[in-house]
Amino acid sequence: MLRKIIRCYKKHIFCCLCIIFFIKDRNERQSEREFEQSQYININLRDIVDQIRKTSKTSVQPLNNLTSSYRLLKIPLKKKCMSHICGSVDMIYLVKSSVLNFSKRIAIRETWGNNTRMRTLTIFIIGYSEPLQSSIDFESKKYDDILQFDMQDIYDNLVFKTVFSIAWLCDINIQAKFIHFVDDDRMINPQNLLDLAIKSIPLFEMKMVGFKVTSAKPYRRNSSKWYISVNEYEFDVWPPYLIGGTAVTNMLVIKTLREAIPYSKVIRIEDAYIGILANMLNINLEHNEGFLPVFVPGSKLIDKISSPDYKSYDIMSREWKVINSHFEYISKESNMV
Repeated sequence: MLRKIIRCYKKHIFCCLCIIFFIKDRNERQSEREFEQSQYININLRDIVDQIRKTSKTSVQPLNNLTSSYRLLKIPLKKKCMSHICGSVDMIYLVKSSVLNFSKRIAIRETWGNNTRMRTLTIFIIGYSEPLQSSIDFESKKYDDILQFDMQDIYDNLVFKTVFSIAWLCDINIQAKFIHFVDDDRMINPQNLLDLAIKSIPLFEMKMVGFKVTSAKPYRRNSSKWYISVNEYEFDVWPPYLIGGTAVTNMLVIKTLREAIPYSKVIRIEDAYIGILANMLNINLEHNEGFLPVFVPGSKLIDKISSPDYKSYDIMSREWKVINSHFEYISKESNMV
């Protein structure tokens, strides 16, 4: 009798779970259909990009000139690109950094951003702050890795750090297989990231990989850092997007985004905006659990990609030693074989 009750209970739980997943999937697909059919999108971005690629022009009037009007205050790689390294690299890290975060940038330069085992470039994207500009001048001259745009360095301009850096990447002559957008508080396991990119992102496929969220809702409370009004975005649910603007992709996607941005309505919620563009352009957003949404120490990153909330130089330096010692151990083992 007890076994029958248990079996019935398990069947009931299974049926409930199936119903929940069915409703969740249906709601996600419905929200995406509503988004595609709305007046928010009054043009077909895919058709526009195809026209531009075939004829180098389109009859559609742009909504903005962001990708052609950005102003640079500091340009990186002047010294590095005099050598062969800029001819072809495996990965470019585009690190979105607050102008204030000097110690975080130093920590990245001394840890995952300076991995000599791989052909990578690390570039820090910052805005402008008058009181700090003399320090930025010194930092840029010393490290040659600062990409500074002529805009106020505030959270509301984060989306423009991404938009402008996409345009800049397309305007320079660097051959890169993969591009990784990342915040300056993330610890990265570089080898795992590159292995993932090589395995999962063909160079001619429209794909971005990160930690994907679905059915996320816009913040409507105007006291929130992530507040967005109904006038800016009218729907109750965002299209799927990769959290924190942390994503790895290829240059095909970068070029496609650059061509599409002038014909899209830009919103200040960076990761959601890229998710909107991905939805409109049929860019596949692939979820990967290795891009952790919460902090873990270096010992837990041995088989992961990255972790956020590395908020100080000391923490990043200490935990990098754990990851790096693993690299060194693997390297020694390989040499012995």
